[in-house]
Amino acid sequence: MSQLLSFPPPMPEEAPALGRIRLLSRPLAWLFTGLLVLGSVVLAIAVVAVLTYTGTRLQVWPGGMQIYIEASVPPVPPTWTTVGALPWVQKIALATSATVMMGPALAILWELRRLFGLYASGVVLAVENARRIGRIAAWLIAYAVAPTVGHFIVDLSGFDDRGWLRFDSLQALLLGLVLFVVARVMLWGAQVQDDASRFV
Repeated sequence: MSQLLSFPPPMPEEAPALGRIRLLSRPLAWLFTGLLVLGSVVLAIAVVAVLTYTGTRLQVWPGGMQIYIEASVPPVPPTWTTVGALPWVQKIALATSATVMMGPALAILWELRRLFGLYASGVVLAVENARRIGRIAAWLIAYAVAPTVGHFIVDLSGFDDRGWLRFDSLQALLLGLVLFVVARVMLWGAQVQDDASRFV
């Protein structure tokens, strides 16, 4: 008389390529986390400085802003002014413009952190990966539009802003459009793979 014993199926071994992806993704997830924290701190300092600083080290002109870190600050040029001398409405407009322009960049870092966190945990060809890449594409397009939005915000406050046309906006727009298509392809592939896995 024989007795059949049922053993659990063996655990599948991790593919070497997946192991390398996980290994490489962990430091990138930490890198994007660090850049996100650093960018958030820089934005917070910039907003507080624009709203509260009254010294001569922070100067603005129609094309941008200058921060002096030297021991002695040179005289304010004729076409420049200090941030402290601006009316409150212009200070708020500058702070809002900085937030509008840096916000999408911080959101991209957040999504990259989450994407490489998925890779580090072994989730590579899944619907969630495609959705993260789609969000990165959307934020890249927002990053491309942000300087124009910021320009109009500052311009409406009465501050003459000429530094709104940037070449990196065109680059971000094109990259965002490419990534949007890549995300759609990945999403379709992940859904096909998920449907195929149901038929075993």
